[in-house]
Amino acid sequence: MKLFRIIPLIIGAVLLSQANAFAQSDLPKNDASTAALVELCKNLNDTDAQNFCFGFGEGVYQTYLANRNAKQKPSICFSSEAGTREVILQEFLAWNQSNPQFNQERAAKTLVRFFEARYPCK
Repeated sequence: MKLFRIIPLIIGAVLLSQANAFAQSDLPKNDASTAALVELCKNLNDTDAQNFCFGFGEGVYQTYLANRNAKQKPSICFSSEAGTREVILQEFLAWNQSNPQFNQERAAKTLVRFFEARYPCK
């Protein structure tokens, strides 16, 4: 699937472009795992980390939209009741606690899995 070929490129670009902004964060170098993303995103007192998490999630979703086969039914549908980005992040963190088997997978792949599970198209 095209989406999963492009996501590592986006992750690398985002991580490289944000490296200086997050120097105070303890994100392991070159770690694009779900566990690393969760560790970064769960610190609600780190504004830079929170902004990174919001941007990363939006980037993953926009990549999904850009690469989705328009001839097939979409698998992710955010409704107007989806909530704020803060709510969605908290839902992801809670979902991750219930699904730790994905912690070693790439964060973008796990986010797509979460979006499909939490915001499926009806």
